[in-house]
Amino acid sequence: MRLLGWLLAAGALLLVGCSGGASAAGDCEQLPGVRPGLCPIPVEERVPAPVDPLPVVGEDRELGLDAFAGQVVVVNFWASWCGPCRVEQPDLNEAHELLPEDEVAFLGVNIEDAEANALAHIREFSIPYPSLYDPANDYASRFSGVGPRNIPSTLFIDREGRVAVRVFGVIGTRETTSLAAVLADEV
Repeated sequence: MRLLGWLLAAGALLLVGCSGGASAAGDCEQLPGVRPGLCPIPVEERVPAPVDPLPVVGEDRELGLDAFAGQVVVVNFWASWCGPCRVEQPDLNEAHELLPEDEVAFLGVNIEDAEANALAHIREFSIPYPSLYDPANDYASRFSGVGPRNIPSTLFIDREGRVAVRVFGVIGTRETTSLAAVLADEV
């Protein structure tokens, strides 16, 4: 069964229907459980995401987006000192648990932080997926609009490695699972 169908079937807990029709953003269809106007970028307007490997917080290895080829990737930019990042982390953990790992991967990017603080944050929230370490915000700045003044930011990378959705600010479980499911179901 396609991922969105699976989520809808599992649905009452996850997806709450909103009024249908076009959003204020134009011809963007209202997605279940997603704030109005938040929808995927049209395929022809998507740009490739940078795939450069970075060190993984607390590990002796590097990782890049190319490791997730063929999957939808939810990339969350955060810092331990960011209050809204702390608020949204339990929802991201829950979305990670709900989405099938073979179709949707999660990757954190810790920016402008001390690695010890980032590692303490990861342990405190039991973050179940890896986070890249970007202390000077070099990698994050390659994603248009992402930086320390607008975190948390969550980007959804489609199966082709292109930025498909940008969410600036806190994102909840329902929005994360809905957006990931729509992208996973793209043909």
